[in-house]
Amino acid sequence: MTSRAAAPRHRVKPEDFYRSDAEKTKLNWLLYEYALEMESGILHDRELVADLRAEAGVDGDAIARVCVAYAKSLRREILDRLENRNEAIRIGYEPLEKALPEATDDLVDRLLNHAAEAWDSLVEACAECPTRCASERDAPAPMFDDPEFRD
Repeated sequence: MTSRAAAPRHRVKPEDFYRSDAEKTKLNWLLYEYALEMESGILHDRELVADLRAEAGVDGDAIARVCVAYAKSLRREILDRLENRNEAIRIGYEPLEKALPEATDDLVDRLLNHAAEAWDSLVEACAECPTRCASERDAPAPMFDDPEFRD
């Protein structure tokens, strides 16, 4: 009998991206989706999760906090790109080092790889998504109130 590992439990939540109804925008939904994608990549990398726990004392809640903080740190990058002030989104290591000062350079590099992969995956999905979170960034995002996204 082969046991299958359960899918990792996501700790990034939609409510991490708004404090009031006015902040339930499509841009904040995009940031939520990015944080969730980043968290998924990290949680599926069992070796990284084990190393984060052993070397930096990082648990699942801390991983979620890092993903949320990292996603929020991209807000200005995304807005600048949408307003043609830069040519690309910069996936930088600085927010990771700030969120996890106890992490080694190797751990930060591995997290950064997941951050970049998550961004690429999100952009690919966005190309086919009719929601238009980037182009309608200030529009309300009714997805925040969808019961499907609640525990």
